[in-house]
Amino acid sequence: MLNIIMSGNTDIGLVRQINEDSFRLIPEKNTVIVCDGMGGHAAGEVASQRAVETVVAYLMHDTSNDRATPPPLQSDSLPAEARDLAQAIRLANRSVYATAQSQQGMRGMGTTLVAIRFWGGCAGICHVGDSRAYRFAHGKLEPLTIDHSLLAELKAQGEITPDQEKNFPERNVITRALGTRPSVAVDVKIQTTQKDDWFILCSDGLCGYIEDPEIERILVDTYPDYDMAIQRLIKRANDEGGHDNCTVAIAIVSEPDGGGYVNEVLETVPESTPEEAQVELDYLDVLGVGVRKQPSPSSDVDTNPIRIVPATPGSPKANDSVDEDTVPPGREKKRKGGFWPWSNG
Repeated sequence: MLNIIMSGNTDIGLVRQINEDSFRLIPEKNTVIVCDGMGGHAAGEVASQRAVETVVAYLMHDTSNDRATPPPLQSDSLPAEARDLAQAIRLANRSVYATAQSQQGMRGMGTTLVAIRFWGGCAGICHVGDSRAYRFAHGKLEPLTIDHSLLAELKAQGEITPDQEKNFPERNVITRALGTRPSVAVDVKIQTTQKDDWFILCSDGLCGYIEDPEIERILVDTYPDYDMAIQRLIKRANDEGGHDNCTVAIAIVSEPDGGGYVNEVLETVPESTPEEAQVELDYLDVLGVGVRKQPSPSSDVDTNPIRIVPATPGSPKANDSVDEDTVPPGREKKRKGGFWPWSNG
């Protein structure tokens, strides 16, 4: 019988006034979620909490008496468990976006999100933004997600050298986030699992300041004490200055349940269409996480769609000193004190 051990913690760091990270362990659904909110003036905190509560509401909802259903998410390659998680994240995007549009002071808020769900002999990892998932097995750390960032895109296209990467001035420019546009595409990876695999989810308060080899060393040094590993990783981020909130969650496959979906898949679930906006808003009401003052679905026309570019794993460090004027068109600068979306600033 499948058994997943879960643990997590979040820390405000040494500089921020508010912790805009949120995370949730959902043992009933073998799911872990980590979000890193953006927007300033507490709006980032609202965005990350709103995203988490929407995903939880969707996964825990009893559909037997539903008076409405969300738009179907079509995919021939993804199993039902992964489709459900991706659908929950698309609805979370709609919820954060509608909340931002309904309150002037929250316009432009958003959040990154990374989540993992286990079933059978595999795990489904979904993410939007630059919060990351890793697998730690046999003493080795393996990145499972690809940052939605300008730096990762440039690396994938071979347009930046290793020396240029070290001093890249726009490390914190992200190319995808939850809640800044009417809908969002979700990257999904299906990963086979083995007994005693560790899966680490974190906000960039960790991976933006600590390089992967050092994360691996801390995991090796603390293994098998996962709570100590979380504590040491967060402490190490604070030792680097604690400039950002830091969240780390670990899920361990204690008892695998074989015979499930075993083919490894990497797929991008597309955005929902403008015509599906009202259906999504109605279903948020069914889930009990609807927005009291809903924006008109006609306002959900995205006038500046973003081209999705395949990328390869990178290890950017956060940098809050980037000047707003340096952000390229169609990109976002991620900063706790402010957030500039593609539209509706």
